[in-house]
Amino acid sequence: MAVSEIPRTLLPGTETRKLLLKWLVALLVPILVFTYVWVGEQMVNNVLLGMLYPDISYLDHDPSSLIFQSLFLLLLYGSVIALAGYLVAADSGRRSILEVWLDVVFAAVVPLILLATTANLLISIGLAVVIWALYMFVRNQVRKSMHYTPPAPLDSLHVIDDKESGARLRLAQQAGLWFGIIFAVITLVADLIFYATDQLAPLLMIWVVARTILLPLAGYFLGRLGGQLALRYAVKPDAGVEVAQVEEKQRGRQGWRANARKVSREQQLQSLSAGRAKEEARDVVPNDKPLQSRGAARVYLILLMAFVILYPVLDPILFGSGTKGRITSYGDLGFYVILALGLNIVVGFAGLLDLGYVAFFVIGTYAWSMVGSPQFYKLTGIIARPELFSWFFWPMIIIAALLTALWGVLLGAPTLRLRGDYLAIVTLGFGEIIPIVFTQMDKYTNGTDGIAGVYPPATPCIGSFCVNWITSPTPYYYLILILIGACIFANVRLRDSRMGRAWIAIREDEIAASSSGINLVNTKLFAFAAGAFFAGIAGVYHAAKLGTVAPGDFNSTDSIIYLAMVVIGGLGSIPGVLVGAVVVYAINLLILNQLDTYASDPTNFLHFLPQLIHNFTFSNVRNLLFGIILIVIMIFRPEGLIPSARRRRELHHTKNEDEEAEPSALDQPPGTPEFEAEMRVE
Repeated sequence: MAVSEIPRTLLPGTETRKLLLKWLVALLVPILVFTYVWVGEQMVNNVLLGMLYPDISYLDHDPSSLIFQSLFLLLLYGSVIALAGYLVAADSGRRSILEVWLDVVFAAVVPLILLATTANLLISIGLAVVIWALYMFVRNQVRKSMHYTPPAPLDSLHVIDDKESGARLRLAQQAGLWFGIIFAVITLVADLIFYATDQLAPLLMIWVVARTILLPLAGYFLGRLGGQLALRYAVKPDAGVEVAQVEEKQRGRQGWRANARKVSREQQLQSLSAGRAKEEARDVVPNDKPLQSRGAARVYLILLMAFVILYPVLDPILFGSGTKGRITSYGDLGFYVILALGLNIVVGFAGLLDLGYVAFFVIGTYAWSMVGSPQFYKLTGIIARPELFSWFFWPMIIIAALLTALWGVLLGAPTLRLRGDYLAIVTLGFGEIIPIVFTQMDKYTNGTDGIAGVYPPATPCIGSFCVNWITSPTPYYYLILILIGACIFANVRLRDSRMGRAWIAIREDEIAASSSGINLVNTKLFAFAAGAFFAGIAGVYHAAKLGTVAPGDFNSTDSIIYLAMVVIGGLGSIPGVLVGAVVVYAINLLILNQLDTYASDPTNFLHFLPQLIHNFTFSNVRNLLFGIILIVIMIFRPEGLIPSARRRRELHHTKNEDEEAEPSALDQPPGTPEFEAEMRVE
């Protein structure tokens, strides 16, 4: 009996064991790698030792730090156990065990090993993306050579009644329970070995015993929680959609609901095209790829948010020394993310190719630099006290963004009649002109010398606690997180608004959009203004964080980098743009920049190149390597790393999808019996 036949009867013992084996091994391997290969066990022990031994100086005894570390560990291990229950309950059982294990190895185990070896988050992410892309390419080639045809996405779709809901919930409980038992036994054996070799403090044995008892109990309840999450995406017997009847004369006075009929969710899904069916099947339980479903994505999002928010506390434990430099670089990454989100509005939503986006970033940067620095005295003759003018940073975020949006309208107005290559050339000219203009305005911008002494933000003190904006990068880290969150919220609201739909209509077909009543002038200008608005926010943050502004910080190639973030991530996709910004920043500004450092190390495998080629340096071929990476990604992933659903359908349209669709009345010649029967011609 197949796993997909679970609604008729409970799973037989063999199928249940296979399903549990598939997901328990798939999740236990990465969690064990984190615990014993990386720093998971060390984090747990340091938290407990910090609480139990307050006299040991090298341990962290800060109560807030210990609480945050404990919270992260509870969320991490608890989420993995709940995920085990979810995956078992949501799995259709049609994917082989080997395929699932390989996916988990390259998606989770390899990045963890890279994190443990490189001790750098962004470099590990960049390398992991490259390795994942190579794995996907090899897997696709193997499938082609074997003439593999994936099963139809909705073949396993069925209505889940109360009987099957109970069966899947019990499977989820079993998965969580067995995960807790196996993990408890493995950790117990490991800790006994550590204790026997004097590597474990005697007081920690109390925790070992308590953990061995609590893990199976937590597994049972968390597995059930994961099963309940999976059943939320199942098609229930009473789930349906109301649709209007065709006959107009039956409507009456009560509107379309008076003659609406109920169509089951199953019938609605079965009527979708192949592309839409594949998208919908990803979230409906049971499905073939539960790791990529919406329920699993919620678990990932919880972990990601916890990791990002608690990162300044976790960094010294996860990556050792150099925390200040890493947090500083992540603050720099943050304004790249905001710039990519703003450019995504112009290019991704509205389809306006803008190659001069750096101009708006320059305007936003100088807006705060000219106000929040000693340069303000040169402009106005008013002495600016730093402790007072630092407070103006907060209103200047909005003021500078609005000013930059105005410039977006002014620069966008001459380009309204242009499209495609012509628009790109004109915006590229703007990107070249604006930095030069600021360079020549000696009286206002200090010319080529730039502006130094830009004030940091100011925040009120709470008791004796004051935020250190001068020497600590942590406040800027949390500030950029807040700004990114606000920009993402604004992007989502704009995308789903009437203006966002108008942008998409212009991107798809400008003539059709104009014929539909969309005001092309206002819509395009608003797209330029919205994109420039986000660039202004990024510019103000950049000036305050850096403390100085120089004309050499900006050039036209920066616009190309911002555009690469949007295209590689996925045009029009907000999650894709976030990932694209991280990947491009990691590859271009971290990995390629440090290749010479790696090559100078005699123990590194890259050391042979300088020895083999005289005067060879990676800095000379950095742009070449970056260009090759961009070309490879665009060839094998033209829609981007995380594309929007619309763009995915455009680039992966099924060849025979139109031919397999049911013929409608418009497919029949007028006047034929089939046409009259379909159209009910009287």
